[in-house]
Amino acid sequence: MTPNKTHIRKFFKGSEQYTIPVYQRAYSWVEKHWNAFLEDLKEATKATQKENHYFFGNVLLEKQNDNGVSDIIDGQQRITTIIIFVRALCNVLALRAKNGEILKDNMDNDKFIKGIEEVYLIYGGKPKLEAVEYDSVYFRKLIIENNEKLREPETPSQKRIKNAKKYFEEELDKANKDKSKVFSTKELLDMFKVVEDAELLETEFDNPKDSVLMFELQNNRGERLTNMEKLKSYFSYQIYIYSNNVSSQLKVMTDMFKEIYRKINKLERYGIDEDSILNYFNISKFGFSYRENDDTKNYKKEFKKIPNDKKISWIDKYVTELQNAFCDFENFQTLDSVYKERLDNLNVWQIYPFIIKAYTLFRGKIDKLEKVFESLEIIAFRHALIKTRGDLPSKLNSVLMDFNSIENLTNGLADICSNEKAHWKDQKVKDSLKQIFTTNWDIVPYILERYENYLRSRETITRGQSFKLGDISNPQREHIAPQTEKNEEIASGYCEYDDEFKESYLHCIGNLALISQPQNGYNGNRPFAEKLESYKEQGLLRQLTEIENFTSKDDNGRLRWDKEAINKRHKELENFVLETWSFKIKDIL
Repeated sequence: MTPNKTHIRKFFKGSEQYTIPVYQRAYSWVEKHWNAFLEDLKEATKATQKENHYFFGNVLLEKQNDNGVSDIIDGQQRITTIIIFVRALCNVLALRAKNGEILKDNMDNDKFIKGIEEVYLIYGGKPKLEAVEYDSVYFRKLIIENNEKLREPETPSQKRIKNAKKYFEEELDKANKDKSKVFSTKELLDMFKVVEDAELLETEFDNPKDSVLMFELQNNRGERLTNMEKLKSYFSYQIYIYSNNVSSQLKVMTDMFKEIYRKINKLERYGIDEDSILNYFNISKFGFSYRENDDTKNYKKEFKKIPNDKKISWIDKYVTELQNAFCDFENFQTLDSVYKERLDNLNVWQIYPFIIKAYTLFRGKIDKLEKVFESLEIIAFRHALIKTRGDLPSKLNSVLMDFNSIENLTNGLADICSNEKAHWKDQKVKDSLKQIFTTNWDIVPYILERYENYLRSRETITRGQSFKLGDISNPQREHIAPQTEKNEEIASGYCEYDDEFKESYLHCIGNLALISQPQNGYNGNRPFAEKLESYKEQGLLRQLTEIENFTSKDDNGRLRWDKEAINKRHKELENFVLETWSFKIKDIL
């Protein structure tokens, strides 16, 4: 296991081939890494010949057979990047050759490029590098074979491979963008020579189990692995220890992770990362006390409890359930459900472990799933509205662990909200609505959108005409009795802005309404009579046209928007909120 000092060209010599083993992380480099790699090469070309010893780093290998095939245990991100760089370089050189440039004196252009490809890309019909299994076909076709007519990437790492190739092609041949910065062919070949001459330390392992362990140790010191990659690596190591059929068992696990990474690629469009879903899944299994980076509170603790002869079946079951969780989460994201949309809007992460467990219990039973989502939306809303510092996960833990039916889920959540000491009880809801402008401005549109639909459902002419915020131009929240700037005169139709008014009325939900941005700009600090007329004329929002119903009158019979009027509307909205977001057990069940 003595390190061997060599250089990149020798590393890829002849029939040498390298593979990325199943427990390795997929290609993870992004533009900041590619840019640093390229800048290093450019800087190295400026050094004198004596100084020009670019050190590539350490590469850990495990020999697979006597045919020159080795697994890369550490260094695969850099090795993969070199291969992608060489492919991009060959493409740029081929384009210049096509335009009449001579790439190397006394050598045919095609032969010169072919020579580079045989050293670094493909030799004797075999690729010099095989990517991790679920990316291997894509990598071979796009990078090794230079096939541009490919399907779209199916995994995040495939997307990064494609983007890396495009990045290097564009950076190495900027003539189409900025002729002042284009590299000459000599400069390109100088950078390539830096790569070829770069030094590295090569270390070989003989024992596959040691190789997996070394991968974990090396990457725990380097750039952070995702928790999903740590999980895959850990299970691979356990398979080497406990399985009687390592290759078969690894193949089964690899196939499942292949499907998981396909789902990850699709879920990225929703802004959801793999580690978040992994965390939700583990919480759904082990409870809210689960801590991913604490081995006394994560899956490793559970795994160690399992008898040795049951460990492999435990891994199989765990990974199968994890694969199902990713499939279910994709299904949830594409679900046409009003409750799903509401949960997305509230964005309270603690409900997602319940969703994963709900799919385990009721997969394919959409009516039951909808009832689960309905109950979860109530607790999510209360938590989002109150913005409490109360420890929701600890309160939810027993509910999650006992969750095996809609009834005990709903009853458990209802108990949390009815407890007099709870942070999510009705009185806390009322308190939050009184100062909602200053405590939770962002949730106002959510409440008023629901209120608008409630008003429409009560009238025959508008029943069935659902409303969404997007139905009005740039929706905004308006103070009906306007906020006034310092020293600004209060317009007519409103009461005196005394301390009580400012403290208890100005910023409560009863004084707030949805309105379009143009109308909000028009209304400003106008007298209440003018504002009320504009509300009537807009015609779309029932919550604006009904405002007249709450008004009071002055001594001359003129309509006013004062404390009495605001209080009446506030009570109406308060009752609506408490009625809408309460656990009406019979209705839910």
